Amino acid sequence: MNPISYSSLIDTITPDQFAAFLKRKGWQQVKYANADLWVFEGVVPSFGEDISMVIPSQKEFADYPVRLRDCVQLLSQYYDQPADIIVHNIAHWDRDIFKIRVESPVGREQLLSLDFAAVVISQYRDFMAFAAATETDARRFFAKLTGAGREFANKCKFGHTFVGSFGLTIECPLDLVPELPMPGLPLPRPFPRAVTERIVSGYANLTDAVRDENPEALIQNYRTGFSGNMCEILTDIYESLDGRALSHGMIWAPELPPPEALSSAEIKMTIDQKSYEVLQVAANALQTVEEPDADKIIVGRITRLRSEKPPLNIEEFMFASRTIIVLWEMEKQQPLNVHIELPLDLYKQACDAHKNGRKISVVGKPKKRGKFWDLTDYHDFEIL
Repeated sequence: MNPISYSSLIDTITPDQFAAFLKRKGWQQVKYANADLWVFEGVVPSFGEDISMVIPSQKEFADYPVRLRDCVQLLSQYYDQPADIIVHNIAHWDRDIFKIRVESPVGREQLLSLDFAAVVISQYRDFMAFAAATETDARRFFAKLTGAGREFANKCKFGHTFVGSFGLTIECPLDLVPELPMPGLPLPRPFPRAVTERIVSGYANLTDAVRDENPEALIQNYRTGFSGNMCEILTDIYESLDGRALSHGMIWAPELPPPEALSSAEIKMTIDQKSYEVLQVAANALQTVEEPDADKIIVGRITRLRSEKPPLNIEEFMFASRTIIVLWEMEKQQPLNVHIELPLDLYKQACDAHKNGRKISVVGKPKKRGKFWDLTDYHDFEIL
Protein backbone atom coordinates (compact mmCIF):
# COMPACT_ATOMS: atom_id res chain seq x y z
CA MET A 1 0.00 0.00 0.00
CA ASN A 2 1.49 3.32 -1.07
CA PRO A 3 1.86 5.93 1.69
CA ILE A 4 -0.50 8.92 1.54
CA SER A 5 1.11 12.17 0.39
CA TYR A 6 0.02 15.20 2.41
CA SER A 7 0.27 18.86 1.52
CA SER A 8 2.58 20.99 3.66
CA LEU A 9 -0.55 22.55 5.19
CA ILE A 10 -0.81 19.58 7.56
CA ASP A 11 2.28 20.78 9.42
CA THR A 12 0.48 24.00 10.40
CA ILE A 13 -2.39 22.21 12.19
CA THR A 14 -2.37 22.51 15.98
CA PRO A 15 -4.03 20.14 18.48
CA ASP A 16 -6.59 22.87 19.24
CA GLN A 17 -7.53 23.12 15.55
CA PHE A 18 -7.86 19.36 15.27
CA ALA A 19 -9.98 19.17 18.43
CA ALA A 20 -12.23 22.01 17.21
CA PHE A 21 -12.79 20.18 13.92
CA LEU A 22 -13.86 16.99 15.71
CA LYS A 23 -16.22 18.91 18.00
CA ARG A 24 -17.86 20.63 15.01
CA LYS A 25 -18.44 17.17 13.58
CA GLY A 26 -20.16 16.05 16.76
CA TRP A 27 -17.30 14.19 18.45
CA GLN A 28 -17.10 14.34 22.23
CA GLN A 29 -13.91 14.67 24.25
CA VAL A 30 -13.69 12.11 27.04
CA LYS A 31 -11.62 12.12 30.19
CA TYR A 32 -8.34 10.27 29.99
CA ALA A 33 -5.79 9.56 32.70
CA ASN A 34 -2.83 10.75 30.63
CA ALA A 35 -3.12 14.53 30.23
CA ASP A 36 -0.66 14.43 27.35
CA LEU A 37 -3.28 12.73 25.19
CA TRP A 38 -6.69 13.95 24.08
CA VAL A 39 -9.29 11.28 23.41
CA PHE A 40 -12.45 11.83 21.38
CA GLU A 41 -15.37 9.56 20.66
CA GLY A 42 -17.81 9.91 17.82
CA VAL A 43 -20.33 8.06 15.70
CA VAL A 44 -19.59 7.75 12.01
CA PRO A 45 -22.75 6.61 10.17
CA SER A 46 -20.88 4.52 7.60
CA PHE A 47 -19.31 2.49 10.42
CA GLY A 48 -22.41 2.39 12.61
CA GLU A 49 -20.50 2.34 15.89
CA ASP A 50 -18.57 4.55 18.28
CA ILE A 51 -15.01 5.29 17.25
CA SER A 52 -12.16 6.68 19.33
CA MET A 53 -9.57 9.17 18.14
CA VAL A 54 -6.39 9.91 20.13
CA ILE A 55 -4.12 12.90 19.49
CA PRO A 56 -1.17 14.33 21.51
CA SER A 57 -2.14 17.51 23.34
CA GLN A 58 1.02 19.43 22.37
CA LYS A 59 2.35 20.11 18.88
CA GLU A 60 5.89 20.00 20.27
CA PHE A 61 5.66 16.32 21.20
CA ALA A 62 7.94 14.21 18.99
CA ASP A 63 5.18 11.82 17.91
CA TYR A 64 2.63 14.56 17.10
CA PRO A 65 3.27 14.71 13.30
CA VAL A 66 2.94 10.94 12.95
CA ARG A 67 -0.19 10.69 15.13
CA LEU A 68 -1.81 13.60 13.33
CA ARG A 69 -1.28 11.92 9.96
CA ASP A 70 -2.72 8.67 11.31
CA CYS A 71 -5.82 10.51 12.53
CA VAL A 72 -6.25 12.36 9.23
CA GLN A 73 -5.98 9.09 7.34
CA LEU A 74 -8.70 7.55 9.54
CA LEU A 75 -10.95 10.58 9.09
CA SER A 76 -10.38 10.33 5.34
CA GLN A 77 -11.71 6.77 5.44
CA TYR A 78 -14.58 7.60 7.82
CA TYR A 79 -15.86 10.56 5.79
CA ASP A 80 -14.85 9.18 2.37
CA GLN A 81 -12.89 12.31 1.47
CA PRO A 82 -9.28 12.71 0.29
CA ALA A 83 -6.82 13.35 3.10
CA ASP A 84 -5.89 16.79 1.73
CA ILE A 85 -9.56 17.82 1.83
CA ILE A 86 -9.70 16.79 5.48
CA VAL A 87 -6.54 18.81 6.14
CA HIS A 88 -7.98 21.85 4.37
CA ASN A 89 -11.25 21.59 6.30
CA ILE A 90 -9.37 21.48 9.59
CA ALA A 91 -7.03 24.39 8.84
CA HIS A 92 -9.38 26.63 6.84
CA TRP A 93 -12.83 25.88 8.21
CA ASP A 94 -13.57 29.57 8.80
CA ARG A 95 -12.21 31.28 5.69
CA ASP A 96 -12.63 31.53 1.94
CA ILE A 97 -9.47 31.04 -0.11
CA PHE A 98 -8.93 33.03 -3.32
CA LYS A 99 -6.38 31.17 -5.47
CA ILE A 100 -4.33 32.94 -8.13
CA ARG A 101 -2.05 31.22 -10.63
CA VAL A 102 0.25 32.87 -13.16
CA GLU A 103 1.80 30.42 -15.61
CA SER A 104 4.68 31.20 -17.95
CA PRO A 105 4.36 30.41 -21.67
CA VAL A 106 6.04 27.22 -22.86
CA GLY A 107 9.76 27.74 -23.19
CA ARG A 108 9.76 30.83 -20.97
CA GLU A 109 11.15 31.28 -17.47
CA GLN A 110 9.67 29.24 -14.64
CA LEU A 111 10.50 31.90 -12.06
CA LEU A 112 9.17 35.44 -11.94
CA SER A 113 11.10 38.59 -11.19
CA LEU A 114 10.72 39.96 -7.68
CA ASP A 115 9.46 43.29 -9.03
CA PHE A 116 6.74 41.56 -11.04
CA ALA A 117 5.62 39.47 -8.07
CA ALA A 118 5.50 42.54 -5.81
CA VAL A 119 3.35 44.45 -8.32
CA VAL A 120 0.93 41.54 -8.78
CA ILE A 121 0.45 41.10 -5.03
CA SER A 122 -0.14 44.84 -4.60
CA GLN A 123 -2.69 44.85 -7.43
CA TYR A 124 -4.61 41.94 -5.93
CA ARG A 125 -4.62 43.68 -2.56
CA ASP A 126 -6.31 46.65 -4.27
CA PHE A 127 -8.71 44.27 -6.04
CA MET A 128 -9.83 42.77 -2.72
CA ALA A 129 -10.07 46.21 -1.12
CA PHE A 130 -12.27 47.65 -3.87
CA ALA A 131 -14.47 44.53 -3.76
CA ALA A 132 -15.12 45.29 -0.09
CA ALA A 133 -15.65 48.99 -0.79
CA THR A 134 -18.21 48.12 -3.48
CA GLU A 135 -19.96 45.67 -1.17
CA THR A 136 -20.27 48.43 1.44
CA ASP A 137 -21.50 51.00 -1.07
CA ALA A 138 -22.46 49.62 -4.49
CA ARG A 139 -21.11 52.45 -6.64
CA ARG A 140 -20.08 52.16 -10.26
CA PHE A 141 -16.68 53.64 -9.48
CA PHE A 142 -14.71 55.06 -6.55
CA ALA A 143 -12.42 58.05 -6.96
CA LYS A 144 -10.34 56.73 -4.06
CA LEU A 145 -10.36 53.64 -1.92
CA THR A 146 -12.65 53.91 1.10
CA GLY A 147 -11.85 53.17 4.71
CA ALA A 148 -14.05 50.06 4.61
CA GLY A 149 -12.01 48.73 1.70
CA ARG A 150 -8.70 49.34 3.44
CA GLU A 151 -9.97 47.74 6.64
CA PHE A 152 -11.06 44.58 4.82
CA ALA A 153 -7.78 44.27 2.91
CA ASN A 154 -5.87 44.59 6.17
CA LYS A 155 -7.75 41.55 7.53
CA CYS A 156 -6.97 39.39 4.51
CA LYS A 157 -3.95 37.13 4.78
CA PHE A 158 -1.25 36.15 2.34
CA GLY A 159 -1.78 32.40 2.33
CA HIS A 160 0.33 29.41 1.40
CA THR A 161 1.62 29.27 -2.13
CA PHE A 162 1.06 26.14 -4.22
CA VAL A 163 2.81 24.30 -7.02
CA GLY A 164 2.87 26.23 -10.30
CA SER A 165 4.90 28.85 -12.09
CA PHE A 166 3.57 31.41 -9.61
CA GLY A 167 0.76 30.43 -7.29
CA LEU A 168 -0.51 32.31 -4.28
CA THR A 169 -3.59 32.40 -2.11
CA ILE A 170 -5.44 35.20 -0.35
CA GLU A 171 -7.24 34.06 2.78
CA CYS A 172 -10.42 35.88 3.78
CA PRO A 173 -11.37 35.09 7.40
CA LEU A 174 -15.16 34.99 7.79
CA ASP A 175 -15.31 35.75 11.53
CA LEU A 176 -17.35 32.59 12.13
CA VAL A 177 -18.01 31.39 15.66
CA PRO A 178 -17.26 27.74 16.45
CA GLU A 179 -20.90 27.09 17.32
CA LEU A 180 -22.61 27.23 13.93
CA PRO A 181 -26.44 27.53 13.65
CA MET A 182 -28.57 24.55 14.52
CA PRO A 183 -30.11 22.52 11.67
CA GLY A 184 -33.10 24.32 10.17
CA LEU A 185 -31.83 27.79 11.02
CA PRO A 186 -30.47 30.07 8.28
CA LEU A 187 -26.71 30.16 7.84
CA PRO A 188 -24.94 33.43 8.64
CA ARG A 189 -23.68 35.63 5.81
CA PRO A 190 -20.85 37.64 7.31
CA PHE A 191 -19.49 40.64 5.43
CA PRO A 192 -16.31 38.87 4.21
CA ARG A 193 -18.46 36.14 2.61
CA ALA A 194 -20.52 38.81 0.86
CA VAL A 195 -17.25 40.17 -0.56
CA THR A 196 -16.04 36.79 -1.87
CA GLU A 197 -19.48 36.08 -3.34
CA ARG A 198 -19.25 39.43 -5.15
CA ILE A 199 -15.88 38.44 -6.61
CA VAL A 200 -17.15 35.09 -7.93
CA SER A 201 -20.36 36.74 -9.20
CA GLY A 202 -18.19 39.20 -11.11
CA TYR A 203 -16.31 36.35 -12.77
CA ALA A 204 -19.61 34.68 -13.64
CA ASN A 205 -20.75 37.95 -15.25
CA LEU A 206 -17.44 38.15 -17.12
CA THR A 207 -17.96 34.63 -18.46
CA ASP A 208 -21.43 35.63 -19.74
CA ALA A 209 -20.05 38.84 -21.26
CA VAL A 210 -17.29 37.00 -23.15
CA ARG A 211 -19.71 34.31 -24.35
CA ASP A 212 -22.20 36.90 -25.62
CA GLU A 213 -19.47 39.27 -26.85
CA ASN A 214 -21.30 41.99 -24.94
CA PRO A 215 -19.95 43.79 -21.84
CA GLU A 216 -23.45 44.63 -20.58
CA ALA A 217 -23.42 41.60 -18.25
CA LEU A 218 -20.60 43.34 -16.37
CA ILE A 219 -21.84 46.91 -16.69
CA GLN A 220 -25.44 46.27 -15.62
CA ASN A 221 -24.49 44.04 -12.67
CA TYR A 222 -21.94 46.23 -10.88
CA ARG A 223 -24.18 46.30 -7.80
CA THR A 224 -23.53 42.58 -7.23
CA GLY A 225 -20.34 42.01 -9.24
CA PHE A 226 -17.33 43.99 -10.42
CA SER A 227 -17.18 47.75 -10.02
CA GLY A 228 -15.26 49.90 -12.47
CA ASN A 229 -12.24 49.84 -10.16
CA MET A 230 -12.21 46.02 -10.06
CA CYS A 231 -12.45 45.81 -13.86
CA GLU A 232 -9.63 48.34 -14.23
CA ILE A 233 -7.33 46.48 -11.83
CA LEU A 234 -7.85 43.19 -13.68
CA THR A 235 -6.96 44.88 -16.99
CA ASP A 236 -3.83 46.37 -15.39
CA ILE A 237 -2.82 42.92 -14.13
CA TYR A 238 -3.36 41.36 -17.55
CA GLU A 239 -1.29 44.09 -19.23
CA SER A 240 1.61 43.33 -16.89
CA LEU A 241 1.56 39.56 -17.60
CA ASP A 242 3.57 39.75 -20.85
CA GLY A 243 1.90 36.70 -22.40
CA ARG A 244 1.54 34.69 -19.20
CA ALA A 245 -1.70 32.83 -18.49
CA LEU A 246 -3.76 33.92 -15.48
CA SER A 247 -6.39 31.86 -13.68
CA HIS A 248 -8.32 32.13 -10.44
CA GLY A 249 -10.34 29.93 -8.15
CA MET A 250 -12.33 30.26 -4.94
CA ILE A 251 -12.27 27.58 -2.26
CA TRP A 252 -15.24 28.23 -0.01
CA ALA A 253 -15.04 27.79 3.75
CA PRO A 254 -16.21 24.18 4.29
CA GLU A 255 -18.53 25.07 7.17
CA LEU A 256 -20.37 27.78 5.22
CA PRO A 257 -21.45 26.67 1.72
CA PRO A 258 -22.09 29.43 -0.84
CA PRO A 259 -25.30 29.91 -2.84
CA GLU A 260 -25.80 27.03 -5.24
CA ALA A 261 -25.41 29.30 -8.28
CA LEU A 262 -21.89 30.23 -7.17
CA SER A 263 -20.69 26.76 -6.26
CA SER A 264 -20.83 25.55 -9.87
CA ALA A 265 -17.54 24.33 -11.30
CA GLU A 266 -18.63 25.78 -14.66
CA ILE A 267 -17.76 29.34 -13.62
CA LYS A 268 -14.73 30.31 -15.69
CA MET A 269 -12.30 32.35 -13.61
CA THR A 270 -9.56 33.10 -16.12
CA ILE A 271 -8.34 36.28 -17.78
CA ASP A 272 -7.37 36.01 -21.45
CA GLN A 273 -7.31 38.42 -24.39
CA LYS A 274 -11.07 38.25 -24.98
CA SER A 275 -11.98 38.79 -21.35
CA TYR A 276 -9.38 41.57 -21.14
CA GLU A 277 -11.07 43.43 -24.02
CA VAL A 278 -14.49 43.05 -22.38
CA LEU A 279 -13.11 44.25 -19.05
CA GLN A 280 -11.61 47.30 -20.76
CA VAL A 281 -14.96 48.34 -22.22
CA ALA A 282 -16.75 47.74 -18.92
CA ALA A 283 -14.11 49.67 -16.95
CA ASN A 284 -14.45 52.70 -19.24
CA ALA A 285 -18.25 52.56 -19.03
CA LEU A 286 -18.27 52.28 -15.24
CA GLN A 287 -15.59 54.91 -14.60
CA THR A 288 -17.93 57.80 -13.99
CA VAL A 289 -18.17 60.01 -10.94
CA GLU A 290 -21.35 59.69 -8.92
CA GLU A 291 -23.74 62.44 -10.05
CA PRO A 292 -21.55 63.19 -13.10
CA ASP A 293 -23.50 66.33 -13.98
CA ALA A 294 -23.23 67.88 -10.53
CA ASP A 295 -20.63 70.55 -9.81
CA LYS A 296 -17.98 69.84 -7.18
CA ILE A 297 -15.95 72.37 -5.22
CA ILE A 298 -12.30 71.48 -5.70
CA VAL A 299 -10.06 72.83 -2.94
CA GLY A 300 -6.37 72.00 -2.58
CA ARG A 301 -2.77 72.81 -3.29
CA ILE A 302 -1.20 72.82 -6.75
CA THR A 303 1.32 69.98 -6.96
CA ARG A 304 2.41 70.40 -10.57
CA LEU A 305 2.38 72.92 -13.42
CA ARG A 306 2.85 71.89 -17.04
CA SER A 307 3.06 74.09 -20.10
CA GLU A 308 4.11 73.47 -23.69
CA LYS A 309 5.82 76.89 -23.69
CA PRO A 310 7.43 78.98 -20.92
CA PRO A 311 4.94 81.35 -19.19
CA LEU A 312 5.96 84.49 -21.05
CA ASN A 313 3.56 86.98 -22.50
CA ILE A 314 4.37 86.18 -26.10
CA GLU A 315 2.06 85.31 -28.95
CA GLU A 316 2.97 81.61 -29.19
CA PHE A 317 2.33 81.12 -25.48
CA MET A 318 -1.20 82.40 -25.90
CA PHE A 319 -2.06 79.20 -27.78
CA ALA A 320 0.01 76.73 -25.78
CA SER A 321 -1.55 74.01 -23.64
CA ARG A 322 -1.30 74.76 -19.89
CA THR A 323 -2.31 72.27 -17.19
CA ILE A 324 -2.13 72.28 -13.42
CA ILE A 325 -2.60 69.33 -11.07
CA VAL A 326 -4.45 70.04 -7.84
CA LEU A 327 -4.49 67.71 -4.84
CA TRP A 328 -8.23 67.75 -4.10
CA GLU A 329 -8.80 67.46 -0.36
CA MET A 330 -12.04 65.49 -0.17
CA GLU A 331 -13.79 65.04 3.15
CA LYS A 332 -13.44 61.51 4.65
CA GLN A 333 -11.56 60.28 1.57
CA GLN A 334 -7.99 60.25 0.40
CA PRO A 335 -6.94 63.30 -1.66
CA LEU A 336 -7.34 63.00 -5.43
CA ASN A 337 -5.09 64.50 -8.12
CA VAL A 338 -7.22 66.51 -10.57
CA HIS A 339 -5.90 67.85 -13.89
CA ILE A 340 -7.19 71.31 -14.93
CA GLU A 341 -6.34 72.95 -18.26
CA LEU A 342 -6.21 76.72 -17.79
CA PRO A 343 -6.16 79.82 -20.00
CA LEU A 344 -3.17 82.14 -19.79
CA ASP A 345 -4.46 84.54 -17.15
CA LEU A 346 -5.53 81.80 -14.72
CA TYR A 347 -2.33 79.83 -15.36
CA LYS A 348 -0.27 82.85 -14.28
CA GLN A 349 -2.36 83.09 -11.10
CA ALA A 350 -1.81 79.38 -10.51
CA CYS A 351 1.97 79.84 -10.89
CA ASP A 352 1.90 82.58 -8.24
CA ALA A 353 -0.25 80.42 -5.91
CA HIS A 354 2.13 77.49 -6.30
CA LYS A 355 5.18 79.71 -5.67
CA ASN A 356 3.60 81.15 -2.51
CA GLY A 357 2.25 77.82 -1.23
CA ARG A 358 -1.39 78.93 -1.35
CA LYS A 359 -4.43 76.76 -2.02
CA ILE A 360 -6.90 77.31 -4.83
CA SER A 361 -10.64 76.76 -5.09
CA VAL A 362 -12.48 76.01 -8.31
CA VAL A 363 -15.93 74.64 -9.15
CA GLY A 364 -16.47 72.10 -11.92
CA LYS A 365 -17.26 68.54 -12.95
CA PRO A 366 -14.50 65.95 -12.29
CA LYS A 367 -14.46 63.18 -14.88
CA LYS A 368 -12.30 60.10 -15.25
CA ARG A 369 -10.37 59.90 -18.51
CA GLY A 370 -8.28 56.76 -18.71
CA LYS A 371 -6.22 56.67 -15.52
CA PHE A 372 -6.51 60.41 -14.79
CA TRP A 373 -9.13 62.86 -13.53
CA ASP A 374 -9.91 66.05 -15.44
CA LEU A 375 -12.04 69.00 -14.32
CA THR A 376 -14.49 70.12 -16.99
CA ASP A 377 -16.96 73.02 -17.22
CA TYR A 378 -15.13 74.78 -14.40
CA HIS A 379 -15.74 78.31 -13.10
CA ASP A 380 -15.14 80.49 -10.02
CA PHE A 381 -11.36 79.94 -9.96
CA GLU A 382 -10.00 81.57 -6.79
CA ILE A 383 -6.71 81.81 -4.87
CA LEU A 384 -7.29 81.21 -1.15
